[in-house]
Amino acid sequence: MKNKLLSFLKQTAILLLSASLSGLIVGLYQLGMQQIVKVSTFMYSSRSPIILITLIILVAFCAVINQLIIIGDSSIDGSGIPSMKLERRNNVVSKWYKDIPLLIGNSYASTFSGFTLGSEGPSVVLSSKIDSALNRVFKNKDKTSEEISEGAGFGCAFLSPLAGICYAFEESIETKLNYKTILKTLVIIIIAFLTTSLINKNHLLSLSSFETIAFKDYYIFPLLLLINVIFAVIFYKLMLILRGFFIKRKNNFFIKNRSFALFLITFMLNIFIIDYMQSGGKIIASIHENTNFLILVGVLFLRICITAISGSGSVTGGLVIPIMTIGAINGQIISMICSQFFGFNESYFELISLISALMFFGILIHTPLTSTALLYSCIAFVTKDFSIALTVLPIFVLTIFIAYLITSRLFKLDSLYEGMIEISKKAASKVAA
Repeated sequence: MKNKLLSFLKQTAILLLSASLSGLIVGLYQLGMQQIVKVSTFMYSSRSPIILITLIILVAFCAVINQLIIIGDSSIDGSGIPSMKLERRNNVVSKWYKDIPLLIGNSYASTFSGFTLGSEGPSVVLSSKIDSALNRVFKNKDKTSEEISEGAGFGCAFLSPLAGICYAFEESIETKLNYKTILKTLVIIIIAFLTTSLINKNHLLSLSSFETIAFKDYYIFPLLLLINVIFAVIFYKLMLILRGFFIKRKNNFFIKNRSFALFLITFMLNIFIIDYMQSGGKIIASIHENTNFLILVGVLFLRICITAISGSGSVTGGLVIPIMTIGAINGQIISMICSQFFGFNESYFELISLISALMFFGILIHTPLTSTALLYSCIAFVTKDFSIALTVLPIFVLTIFIAYLITSRLFKLDSLYEGMIEISKKAASKVAA
C-alpha cells in the first residue's frame, strides 16, 4: 500500500512539473519567436545598405548553422512531429538534452531567415521532449504523458487549452483512452496553459473583428468545402512526393545541401515580397483586405510550393500556420467570387478566411474537433461575444466533417503527419535495399 502511494505521489509530482515546465519553455519560446519576427521583418523591410549587408551576413550564418544542425540531428528536421512519433513507436531513446536547445535555436534561425514555417510544430515537440526528459531523469516509464504533452504544446502555442485537449485526443494519444488518461490530459494541458499565459499573450490567430454570417449566405460553405478538399489533396500529394524524393536521394550532393538554395530563394522572396512570406500569421489576419484576384491566385500557388518544399525537410519549423495560410487564401478567393456574382457581403470576408484556414488544417491533419475548438477560441478571444462563435459552429462542424470523410474515405488520405511517417519509412527501406 505504501509503495503504491509513493508511486502515485511520484507520478503526480512528475506530471505537475512536466506541465509547468512545458508551459514555461513553450511560453518563452513563443515570446522569443515574436521578437525574432519583428527584427526579421524590420531588416527585410529596410532599404539601408548597412542593414541589408548585415542581413545577408546573418542569413548566410543561419544557413551554415542550419546545415550543421540538420546533419547532426535529423530528429528536428521540418516540424519535428513525424520524427518524434516515429522515434516513440520504435522505442528510440530521445536525446532531449541536445534536441531541445537545437530545436529552439534552429527554429529561430529559420524564422529569422524568413521561411514560411511556423512555431506551433516545434512547440508540440518541445513539450513532448520535456516530458520525456523528466521521465528519464526520474526513471518513470509513461509514454502516454509524452503523447498528452504534445497537446499541451499545441494548446500553449495557440493559447487555447480546449484546442490542446482536442489535439491530444485526435492526433497525439495513441494508447487506449480511459478515465485516467482523460484526467491526466486535463491536468497537464490546463496547468501548461495557465503557466504559458502568464508569459505569452499573443494569440497565433490574431484577427481584428467578426460579423455573424446571415443564414441566406450559408451557400458559401459547400464552396469552401470543395476548394479546400481539392487543394488539400494537391498539397498532401505534393508533400509526400517531395519528402520521398529527398529521402531516396539524401546522399546526393545537391539534395544533401539543398538548404543553401532554400535559404537563398527565401532571402530573395522576402526582399521583394515580404508581405506574402514568413509563417503566415500576418497573411491570415490581413488576407481579407486583398481583393486582387490574380495576386491571390499567385500567392496561393507560391505558398503551396514553398511550404511543401521547405516543410518536407532541411529546415526547422511547423506546418500548421503555413497550412492555415493556404486555407485562408482559399477562403478569400471564394469570398471574392461570391461577392462578384452573388452579392456576398464583404464584411464577412475576415470570418470566412478564418473558417477556411481552420477547415484546410482540419482536413489535412485529420483534426476536425481541434479546428472547431480553435475557431471557437479565436472568435471568443477577439469578440468576447460567444454568440457569434455558437452561431457559426454548427455549419462549420457539418462542413468540416463532410470534408474529412471525403478526403479520408474517397481519396484514402491519412493525416499528413502519418503520411509523412509512412513515406519516410518506405523511402528509407528502398534506400537500404
